[in-house]
Amino acid sequence: MIRTLILFFTITSHAVWCQDILVSGLVVDQNDVPLLGVTVQLLPKEAYTSTDESGYFRLSINNVGELRLLFSSIGYQTQLKKMDIEERQSVQVRVVLSEETEALDGVTVTGKTKTQELRESTFDVSVVQTERFLVRNTNTSDIIKQVPGVVVRQTGGFGSNAEVYLNGMTGKSVPFFLDGIPLSYYGSGLGLNVLPASLMDQIEVYKGVVPVHLGADALGGGINIITRKSHGDYLDASYSGGSFNSHKINLNAQWTHPKKQWMIGVNSFFNHSDNNYEVDIEIPDEFGNPNPATAERFHDGFSNFLAGLYGGVLDKPYADRLLLSVRYSGMEDDIQHNAIMAQPYGEVTYDETTVSTSIDYQKRDVFKKTDVKWYGAYNQTRGHFIDTTLNVYTWDGKVFDRRTDGGEISTSRNLLELNSKNLLQRFNVTNAPWEKGKFTLNVFSAWFRRIGEDPIAAQFYGEDFFANPTVLFKNATGLAYEHNFSKKLVSYSAVKHFWLNAEGYAIQNLEFIPNQQEVSNLGFLQSLRYRMTDKFLIKTSYEYATRLPDEFELFGDFTLTRPNPFLEPEQSHNLNLGIQLNATKIDWETNFFYRDTDNIIWLRTSQFFAQYQNLLKAMTLGADMEFRLRPLNFLEITANATYQDLRNRSPKSVTGTVDERYFNARLPNIPYLFGNAEVRFNKKDLFGSGNIFSAWWSGSYVNEFFLFWEVDGNRDFKNSIPSQFVQNIGASIALLENNASLSLECTNLLNEKVFDNFSVQRPGRAFYITLRTFLNRL
Repeated sequence: MIRTLILFFTITSHAVWCQDILVSGLVVDQNDVPLLGVTVQLLPKEAYTSTDESGYFRLSINNVGELRLLFSSIGYQTQLKKMDIEERQSVQVRVVLSEETEALDGVTVTGKTKTQELRESTFDVSVVQTERFLVRNTNTSDIIKQVPGVVVRQTGGFGSNAEVYLNGMTGKSVPFFLDGIPLSYYGSGLGLNVLPASLMDQIEVYKGVVPVHLGADALGGGINIITRKSHGDYLDASYSGGSFNSHKINLNAQWTHPKKQWMIGVNSFFNHSDNNYEVDIEIPDEFGNPNPATAERFHDGFSNFLAGLYGGVLDKPYADRLLLSVRYSGMEDDIQHNAIMAQPYGEVTYDETTVSTSIDYQKRDVFKKTDVKWYGAYNQTRGHFIDTTLNVYTWDGKVFDRRTDGGEISTSRNLLELNSKNLLQRFNVTNAPWEKGKFTLNVFSAWFRRIGEDPIAAQFYGEDFFANPTVLFKNATGLAYEHNFSKKLVSYSAVKHFWLNAEGYAIQNLEFIPNQQEVSNLGFLQSLRYRMTDKFLIKTSYEYATRLPDEFELFGDFTLTRPNPFLEPEQSHNLNLGIQLNATKIDWETNFFYRDTDNIIWLRTSQFFAQYQNLLKAMTLGADMEFRLRPLNFLEITANATYQDLRNRSPKSVTGTVDERYFNARLPNIPYLFGNAEVRFNKKDLFGSGNIFSAWWSGSYVNEFFLFWEVDGNRDFKNSIPSQFVQNIGASIALLENNASLSLECTNLLNEKVFDNFSVQRPGRAFYITLRTFLNRL
């Protein structure tokens, strides 16, 4: 038996015809989570629409009188509302639906949100709703590190470079997407490590197999950030401040014309931190002998910002959604040290600004059962890398000596200006020729060009090498077919094609070495999901994946990362097997994964520089597990753990070593055992009517791992990243019907020494306060 929510709006008056009456509103559940896909039907005329990703709906009617709107969804109780509507009046409503559970013949049937449906799809995917993070001092990297199979390693505090490990894959092998568009094209001001939760609705983490609607090549998975999309009016403003002179300001607002169906909105934020936390270091005395000491980081400030404006139309005959956006974003970064925190820098800086324009077009039923989406953007980025001082700094911020030549990082010194341009577009079309099948075609294309100017380096080298342009063109095309054989068995099949053309150069031994390459590769995938019972399902997937090197891997960033235009594409065979249990009080999920990867692109670090290089071949076996327990309506317990075993599979005939000692050896400098846990308390009306109190504890564990090959040397004297367990606590209260909130947090509660990378110390104990107001009008 399928339970159907029926919500009647009965409007009683004399039957009089009129025009331009717009009924719109928001449908949410008891936790204020928007409900997607609720069918809204006008009776008896059979006109209908449905709620979007944000729970909003719009329906135009041309008569008054006794009108009825039928709201249909699965798993919620029926509600009835009555109101009077006058001619040419627009009506806006907000409906809170209560979940309904009904037992039939020993089987419990409950409704599923779109988020739960995605979790139960054929893909190995974890979905994180960002709603609970809106009142916390968090960024994207803080959120995704709680996902099973994911490790985020940063080179310092807020704004520092972040590297994601996902089921054994790392670096650019795991691309980030913003609504299906690679995040890298939006500039460093909107990077993974600094993107605020206020811009997001949810985060989807795909492991091993990536669906074709994510428009780029990916080797071992992808992380897609779904931004907030609302058809209503709202104002969302927040401020967070705390340790290390940290400040985060977010302001997002939107206004929609109720009759003419057009909207304007703004997305903006500003973040800053001095990152002046204490680190354990060595400072030379007057004789040059290093002495252990504790000092504050002194040249590590980071700021980033976004000012975005958008406007467009909704629910027009020619477009369901047509928006034009303009964004100005950027960042300022004080570079504090080299890759392994062995040398402090006192004056090196990098800043960047990006101007972006984009068009987003969506239309359902362009042709019969055919939907179309198109996105196009032009981005222009200007960056400055300054490394001109002759001073030599120590960790206490004092000048210890002066060089006769060279900068703190480069031998030439730099006063470099970089100018980048990129054009990109994504075309997506879906067609459902029959009830049980759907085709998806996705074409993503991107063009990138960068040129630089550095008068100081030109004087050193005798010519300005940076004035030579680097150009990259990439295209990714995917065609997929999804088929529902029955309610139990679903299949997803796809084929992908990737093409790259790159023109770049390298500078080796003061010599300019140009390079041009063209690459064309195919990939394909197959995934299946079988539902054994209403609560228990199993899924499996396989993908032969190809990932082409991107512009930063090929051309470097001219700061700490050198170019390598000779990189080859990565290829990998990815196999996944997943088991899920989804019940009322508990969700449990276990995934097993296998990766056979060739030509791995990895970032090789040295004392002063880093460079992307091709590693040979590796095999990964692993498993991750997560459970979510809800023993009470106001209490949720989540825990996950991951084990991944990465082994070198390159024989000595390929590597050039004298024996097979490294064959099947564990790859160094990669975590292999880690996990997370969280306990969250959430209670309404605890301190009076209209408030919501929340409190949470979270912990993160990473087991010790070696910096270099485990098979070399004495284990007792090897460099390693130590085991660590970091705990955080916090509490928040929402007042005035969730229109205002206050939260307090403490991160790294026990002030543990934390290292994501060898010798690179992360922040200790820190405290933050967050104030937020959210006002919406329907």
